[in-house]
Amino acid sequence: MGTSVLLGLEEFIARPPRDDDQREELIEGELIVSPGAKVSHADVVRRLHQRLVTLEEEGFVISNDFSCILRPHSMPVPDLAVVARKRWDEAARADAWLEGAPELVIEVSSPSNRKLFRKATLYLEYGAEQVWLIYPKTRTVTICTTEGTAEARLGESVAFHGVTVRVSDIFTVA
Repeated sequence: MGTSVLLGLEEFIARPPRDDDQREELIEGELIVSPGAKVSHADVVRRLHQRLVTLEEEGFVISNDFSCILRPHSMPVPDLAVVARKRWDEAARADAWLEGAPELVIEVSSPSNRKLFRKATLYLEYGAEQVWLIYPKTRTVTICTTEGTAEARLGESVAFHGVTVRVSDIFTVA
């Protein structure tokens, strides 16, 4: 289970790196500490990455394990994200964190990742076009945009910039 304390962005950035398998995020000043992902969680992320890879031909980068800065009080770590190549390359050249939200953010529900809607709202506020909240237990995807939310179930699909992913392809067959 995660623990939390309030921090400023600069204070969070100045913290020494962790030497364990815990991941830290700053969400609206709250330090969120979570364990590393289980294989089932990582498998969902892997499947989504495979199905979104054609976006790279359309000028995007697909990545995980990076932080983005949402000033003034947040530095989340998306489970998976799609970022415009120009923005990604600018951050890489500057050896900096991504400023603002990725264009598509994907968060996978887990016991330690309970603030999904809070994070989705934050990502949308800082420029995300869509946020997909993945729920392995119910095998559903909640698609969040600035216009509202929708749910996709098995037998349905989700799409981003012309790339369609069947919900059934995200989850393992039981």
